[in-house]
Amino acid sequence: MLLKTNTNCWELSWQALNAPCMQTPQGVVCAQQWLNDVRGAAQWLDDHSGRVLLYRSDLYEFSVWFFAFLSLGRDIVLPSNDKPVTLAELSQSYDVRVPSKLPDLSEQQQLQTLSGSLDSQLTFFTSGSSGKPKPVIKTIRQLLNEVETLEATFGELIAGSRIVSTVTHQHIYGLLFTVLWPLASGRVVNTQLIEYPEQLAEVLADDGQRHVLVGSPAHLQRLDNLDELSARNEALKAIFSSGGPLPEQVPIDFKKHDLVVPIEVYGSTETGGIAWRQRNNGGEAFTPLVGVKVRATEHGVLAVTSPHLANPEDEFISEDQIKIEQQGRFHLLGRKDTVVKIAEKRVSLNEVERFTLQQDWVSQVKACLLEGKRNEIGLVIILTDSGRKALESEGRFAVRQALRHHLQQRFEKVVVPKRFRYVSALPINDAGKVTQAALQNLFTDVTRND
Repeated sequence: MLLKTNTNCWELSWQALNAPCMQTPQGVVCAQQWLNDVRGAAQWLDDHSGRVLLYRSDLYEFSVWFFAFLSLGRDIVLPSNDKPVTLAELSQSYDVRVPSKLPDLSEQQQLQTLSGSLDSQLTFFTSGSSGKPKPVIKTIRQLLNEVETLEATFGELIAGSRIVSTVTHQHIYGLLFTVLWPLASGRVVNTQLIEYPEQLAEVLADDGQRHVLVGSPAHLQRLDNLDELSARNEALKAIFSSGGPLPEQVPIDFKKHDLVVPIEVYGSTETGGIAWRQRNNGGEAFTPLVGVKVRATEHGVLAVTSPHLANPEDEFISEDQIKIEQQGRFHLLGRKDTVVKIAEKRVSLNEVERFTLQQDWVSQVKACLLEGKRNEIGLVIILTDSGRKALESEGRFAVRQALRHHLQQRFEKVVVPKRFRYVSALPINDAGKVTQAALQNLFTDVTRND
């Protein structure tokens, strides 16, 4: 590992300053250039006091600013995006933004190390189920503890590989997997974000390197060129997925095309990584990451003890219901907060989703609570090929009635969803997550497609 920690400090150092650090569209950047860029950014920060907001869409520039902050012991404010509404909502959280261009270093130096305090704080903003920004504060100590966990769990698997990504580094998952972990372990990162399936095929075919793909469920299920990727399967060493549940068809399709099955990492911004699974042979249970301990409370809710928490001795009680197996492995059963009241009856949105998926016309589904004079459940559905054909040939009324008839086999009529939206893709935010707010927005349209 290039990054070392002691009781209070971290240190990042290279023995060879000409060692490759990142692969940018302009070429490979060596460690010396990156270190000089970090010091130039640190000089700019020295001249600007107060809280500085860090948003850079370019991964290389982001990494430079990020370590410039840390080398000065400065706290960091990380928005999920730089949209005007987002920045307006966070206006009380920062005083100034970093400039759009990296500052020049006044005097080039041949220093091999960066160092800083482990107590520097980062403020992430998660959307939660409501869609409104919610601040979550972490220390660099917590994040570097998680880097050590990732290396202990997966380091041997991805040895000698380069990192490519479909996810933003502004969120904790992307920050860990595409900035902190690669730099700490000396793995080269391709800074160009993979946005389209053909880009991944080009990367795998281009340089003869082995790669690790850092992805999200939303991106992985949209890879429609698995035949092309399978011809390069030796170049794809591992695939990571996080940010939400991975549809079960995705592991099946990857295995069918002789590609590595994605490793699903479960966790949250608050807890950091908790566990992982790889559905190679149909196994659904998660295995805790190295050093993480889990248990089910008396109410069947996941409780976590982890070095990724602010106090590793504390226990974090989540909102997720689980079933524990042997050796600490566990199954996720859905969130505790998905139980809603419809006509004075309690119903689980997770259970509605699970049962709806058993209908042959449904490929994916998300349920949301629609509040009004009478609360009701709305379903946002991606149809299978047969479902789309039924919609075209039989019409919306017939499809709606078939879905309601199926649901009435499990739920009382009064709670069965009455409103439906048929979409080609689920609405996701920058972190690849589907929020209740985004689902509910689909039902505010003037044109109904129930």
